[in-house]
Amino acid sequence: MTTEPENTTPAPDLTIPLSVADAQALGDDVGQLAMRLGGVLHGLAQLRAGGASTEALADTIVLSNGLMNRLEGIRDAAVRQHADGGGSYGELANSMGVTRATAQSRRDTLLKKQPSQMERWATDGD
Repeated sequence: MTTEPENTTPAPDLTIPLSVADAQALGDDVGQLAMRLGGVLHGLAQLRAGGASTEALADTIVLSNGLMNRLEGIRDAAVRQHADGGGSYGELANSMGVTRATAQSRRDTLLKKQPSQMERWATDGD
């Protein structure tokens, strides 16, 4: 019988390569996004391992919801700027992995609305 731990390999650090300019442009949002992503990955590990408490699951829901809201804001801002820059529906469809008609519908619907709070956050950092 051994008393050695089953796995002695340390957990790898997660590295997200960013240029200095990108990190400076993002400011404090880098830390906030990394914290949310880390929390969501931890929640995913708990889901796969099974037996997570309801409190842990609630934390995963909160963090994933916040991350999804920000990701949606980033996507919507990119779609809006893609349209403003003269991007085609075909390019958008390829980027979204949908048909051209679906991309056109989604972009046209987005452009009819004012930017959301998360879309403004994506472009302004506020």
